Amino acid sequence: MTIAPSNSWEIQLFEPPEDAIYTIEATSHLVNASRRRILVYCKHHLVSPANGTAEHGYYFDRDAIHTLRRIETLRTVCNKDFAGIKIILDLTAALERLRRDIRLLSRAKGSDSARKNPRTDRSRKRRYR
Repeated sequence: MTIAPSNSWEIQLFEPPEDAIYTIEATSHLVNASRRRILVYCKHHLVSPANGTAEHGYYFDRDAIHTLRRIETLRTVCNKDFAGIKIILDLTAALERLRRDIRLLSRAKGSDSARKNPRTDRSRKRRYR
């Protein structure tokens, strides 16, 4: 059995567990960015280490890993325009929140209408002439 050589980009397929916390060294390997670059991103408030970890070193959670991967992707487009990257990250986060809210409202509306009108969908069709 032959094992194919590993490509450094394959590490991005790893999905960190929700409750995992990673050192800056492990994080740099997961996102394929140097420790120094990650610290620059922290300095420019593009990403924050996990709460309460800065005094004993920098540690990053799953959300930070996702954010750092986005930053690395955006860096290829925006170069070193940290303000542009920050705007894109903020807009992306706002869009994700809105989509989540829409899904929740759609589910709530669907369950409310099912309780109010137990008739089949066929009875609610409109006729157009």
